[in-house]
Amino acid sequence: MQDSIFEVVTTTTGATSIRNKRLNETMHNPVGPWLEANSLYIEQSSLRERLSSNLNQELVIFDVGLGAAANSLAAIHCARSLKKHRPLRIVSFERDLDLLRFALEKSKNFEHFYGYEGAIESLLKNSVWNSDYITWELRHGDFVSLIEKESQLADIVFYDPYSPNVNTEMWTLSLFQKLKQKCRVSEEGALLLTYSKATPVRVALLCSGFYVGAGCGTGEKDETTIAATKKDLLANPFSDRWFTRWKNSSVPYPLGTVEAEQALIREMICAHEQFQDLA
Repeated sequence: MQDSIFEVVTTTTGATSIRNKRLNETMHNPVGPWLEANSLYIEQSSLRERLSSNLNQELVIFDVGLGAAANSLAAIHCARSLKKHRPLRIVSFERDLDLLRFALEKSKNFEHFYGYEGAIESLLKNSVWNSDYITWELRHGDFVSLIEKESQLADIVFYDPYSPNVNTEMWTLSLFQKLKQKCRVSEEGALLLTYSKATPVRVALLCSGFYVGAGCGTGEKDETTIAATKKDLLANPFSDRWFTRWKNSSVPYPLGTVEAEQALIREMICAHEQFQDLA
């Protein structure tokens, strides 16, 4: 791939990753894509346990921000490590496939790609790959538009687009409201996991109807964010400490909130079931 805006780099911890030269942003820095994919998305979603239960019911993952496919491949590796698992459908959303093509071209640098080059090629060519109770589908285009017409409902969402600094439209209240409507209503409950710990993102998730809590740290972040349709899915749900900090925050509103909406946002947070005894 000539004149690519991407390059393979080694992070400060010795992990292999990819840097976007145009944005000057190294992905999954400094732990690398594979460690972050497994610790942040696979382990925190209890994917192994969920795949091992309800064997007759398909489990659907929305992989939002396919990128170089680390999160989806981690889910596939997880499923294939089990002797028996329920049907798994991964729906990957991506606007720009250049990064995936670059990663495939440089696949020898990424151990988790070994044996899956054909799967990536099939995804790029046919927008789908199937193998042994696993279906991997590609939705190529603008997620803001694609999510409105998506026919699948998600049990787990890996939310991994570029950061709010360069991709604001992916972190708004209206976007999370649309995404919440595409989460499956079930006894298991649905989970959304993301690397962001920004207050505006967490407030947007809360105002969309999710319960929200702190996730494990990754890389240079001391914590991440988990949202759920059921509070008991959260190991560390936000309570009085977070609520107090939010009330005193200098950025207490979702991205793009105009002044006329601020009172409503505060009302929504104070009325949220997660904080009903704290307001």
